[in-house]
Amino acid sequence: MLFMPPLGGGMEINMKWTENYKVNAHDTDLNNIVSLTGLMRYMQDSANCQMEGEGPSYDELFERGLAFVLSRFRLSIYRPLHTHDNIEVATWACESTGVSFNRCYSVKKDGEIVAEASSIWALLDTNNHKLVRVSEFESGYSEDIPVELDMPKRFRLPASVPLTLVGERCVEYQDVDMNCHMNNTVYGDLLCGYIPHMKGQRVIQLEINYVSEAPLGETVKIYMGEGDDGTYYFRTVREGGKTNIEAELMLERI
Repeated sequence: MLFMPPLGGGMEINMKWTENYKVNAHDTDLNNIVSLTGLMRYMQDSANCQMEGEGPSYDELFERGLAFVLSRFRLSIYRPLHTHDNIEVATWACESTGVSFNRCYSVKKDGEIVAEASSIWALLDTNNHKLVRVSEFESGYSEDIPVELDMPKRFRLPASVPLTLVGERCVEYQDVDMNCHMNNTVYGDLLCGYIPHMKGQRVIQLEINYVSEAPLGETVKIYMGEGDDGTYYFRTVREGGKTNIEAELMLERI
């Protein structure tokens, strides 16, 4: 699940793990700003670097038959990023209980926070398909306090917004990671592709509930609705009718 080598990094004294990147032109969209998928990949790569640096790494977990599975991701973007911007991406584990592992992220440019995110993960035993409890898992991942995002703590698609079928997508080679499921970062750009008139607009908030994984070769149906305030809502449905993800995207004019 590593997407690009970091330019350097380490652990800050405030218990956040940081990596430094120069924004790649291939991560920008038709507005010449970093796309959702591009931004999410920088965050995910920083987390993988922390796992490798402090242990256990993603590969070590994989060899033990364990895998972190993303359950929920919440992202606020305060300023757009452009090609060749130098950014500092921080990530850290947060206090967790039960079977929910919490992790946060922040992105800085010129010392100013331009994006923040929080996420909830489950640790799956791939041999018996059972969830591992936080109390049963030992790691060296540094912890810090969670970010406070201006979003509801619970997310549900509003019943007042009808969703209509806008397309279908076959999960292909370029979408999946070593688990052979669509990688969680892919969904950002996938959903934006169904929003009309993305030219001149950017996403400022994203929330995704990952309900079930979409495996290689399976086709998912994409349903979308638009709220009165211009917010877009999505549900993707797997073959057989099982929900894949539910999401909300909020836009603003550039």
